[in-house]
Amino acid sequence: MAFDEVSVGDSKEQVKDWSLVKVIRILPAIWLFLGAVPLLIAMIGYEFLPSIEWTARTNILGVIAGLVTAVSIPWPVLKGLNRASAGEVKKFFVVAFSPILGYVLGKNVILVVPMLLALIAGHRVELPFTVLHADRSGSRGCRSKIEFQELPFLFNRICGVPADVRQGIGPGRRIIVIGRGNSFGVYADKLRLID
Repeated sequence: MAFDEVSVGDSKEQVKDWSLVKVIRILPAIWLFLGAVPLLIAMIGYEFLPSIEWTARTNILGVIAGLVTAVSIPWPVLKGLNRASAGEVKKFFVVAFSPILGYVLGKNVILVVPMLLALIAGHRVELPFTVLHADRSGSRGCRSKIEFQELPFLFNRICGVPADVRQGIGPGRRIIVIGRGNSFGVYADKLRLID
């Protein structure tokens, strides 16, 4: 068997197509990872409160990001479940609840910016917040908490506040949260009541 020339490897078009497909597949994974970062930081125990100003300015953008992610996520989840050996009931519940998880992760992507800015370019700051509840015992992951108004879920509370401090605080009371951050948010480590 004789031949003059043979091409080996992928052609430039195949390499370009493969790279584009790979990028298209990686971008949603990066997006979901960015949405999970704020949750992971909260689960580790770092209490970040975005500023009221940041929350107000980015609320619409966060809702849009959450809705787009919620609508986009069931199809790849279903596609992945079809490859896995899972029962029909399990598939149904995973696909049914994936939009909720997608919404939360998509909305949380907006929080990555102030969290990183507070870590990288942060300094000692004092930000004011208004108390929503100070009398709830909390859950296993967050006991003795104070919850604040106008902040997103899971990023609206400070845990581990002594009971004697919480007893003197009612809804509508203004509190200064002190910690590392900037005008976009703060990693809380101290509280001070506003007289």
